[in-house]
Amino acid sequence: MMSSRRNSGIILREGSVRDWSEFNDPSPSPKLLYSQSYVAMRGLLASVVSLDFFLLSSKLKSAWAGMTSQRHIRSQERSKSRGLNCKRVAVHLLLCFMVGIFIGFMPFFSVDVYKKIVSENERLPFHESVVATEMMDTKVKELETVVVEKEVELIDEPEVGESPPVPAMLDDEADFAESTRALPAIEESKITVKKLLIIVTITSVRPQQAYYLNRLAHVLKAVQAPLLWLVVEWPEQSYETAEILRSSGVMYRHLICRKNTTSVRKIAVCQRNNAIYHVKKHHLDGIMHFADEERSYSADVFEEMQKIRRFGSWPVAIHVRTKYRAVLEGPICKGSRVTGWHTIQTVQKKSMTRRFPIGFSAFAFNSTMLWDPQRWNRPAMDSVIVHSGGRGGLQESRFIEKLVKNERQVEGLPDNCNRVMVWNFNLEPPQLNYPTGWALYKNLEADMPVI
Repeated sequence: MMSSRRNSGIILREGSVRDWSEFNDPSPSPKLLYSQSYVAMRGLLASVVSLDFFLLSSKLKSAWAGMTSQRHIRSQERSKSRGLNCKRVAVHLLLCFMVGIFIGFMPFFSVDVYKKIVSENERLPFHESVVATEMMDTKVKELETVVVEKEVELIDEPEVGESPPVPAMLDDEADFAESTRALPAIEESKITVKKLLIIVTITSVRPQQAYYLNRLAHVLKAVQAPLLWLVVEWPEQSYETAEILRSSGVMYRHLICRKNTTSVRKIAVCQRNNAIYHVKKHHLDGIMHFADEERSYSADVFEEMQKIRRFGSWPVAIHVRTKYRAVLEGPICKGSRVTGWHTIQTVQKKSMTRRFPIGFSAFAFNSTMLWDPQRWNRPAMDSVIVHSGGRGGLQESRFIEKLVKNERQVEGLPDNCNRVMVWNFNLEPPQLNYPTGWALYKNLEADMPVI
């Protein structure tokens, strides 16, 4: 048997087999079946995966397309909104430009309308009176300047012989009256222009201050405006003075003088000089007068001050304690021309001679003489102040000498100087104790109690 197997095996190896298909087993092997199913499953999985990937990619593409389309739509909407905003801005700018052009041409339009209105008003009946009033105002201003220039020229001329009975200033007034006759009749209230009255009062806190200031405030309140009350206090602004000024009803300015001294004369000089510096600094134009609070004033004296052109003076009644009588101090006049002086000192020493024997309460002057010397054809007068040196009225006399040269430049008030409008009664009591501000914050003991 062994040999038969070997022979059969050798026969198999020795035979040449050209077609191996005959040896193929028609029944499939389990390995082949597994491989074929694996390949089929793998293909199926690949197809499924490719399909899923295709579906996923299509979804992504559609989502991306949606996002891009939304962005595109938003960008279009933004571009449209930007375009609308640009159009709105352009329309607003155009409107603003047109409004600016309209406003710019408005003055020319208003001038044209005003000219048309004026041309129409010229036909109205009352226009003639308006034109006459304007002509009258211009004529008054021209004549006032001519009167001042002529007065200054006459004042600067040297005195030759006796002075005429009627001063040149009155002649100018007569010429002015004759020239105004040719103009149409107009009410005096329309052509009279009142000057500003600058009333300077020096004060300090003491028992009689409230009485003096209230009395003077009532007089000033009765004077027709314009009026400015310059109150200069030493050494500081007190509550009592401020309350009196607030309740006075008069336009005022509260100044102070802080000079460290106990001399009453030097304090008064400091206060008056502070008022002069205030007028110079602010170029106040009006008639300036130093009204002491102890003096008694009539309202007429302030109305007479309105007539002053350069420097005016009037008589003052002074009480003399030793003789228990009142004497006059001031000018003696013929019309408005000063011909002499009333004075208390009948015999004056050479060292005490006063060129103008009057006090501060007896004169007033044009305030422009302090800060506008060119108007009066005079050199700069920076030294026009009150000096502390001099007693017995020398302060007033030296101050007046810097303002006027002689009596020809002084205007006597009122006409013929025949009325007393200021009184100087020195009734200042001795120093006494009094409540601050005259206000009683505590009840005093009753002298007669109620039972």
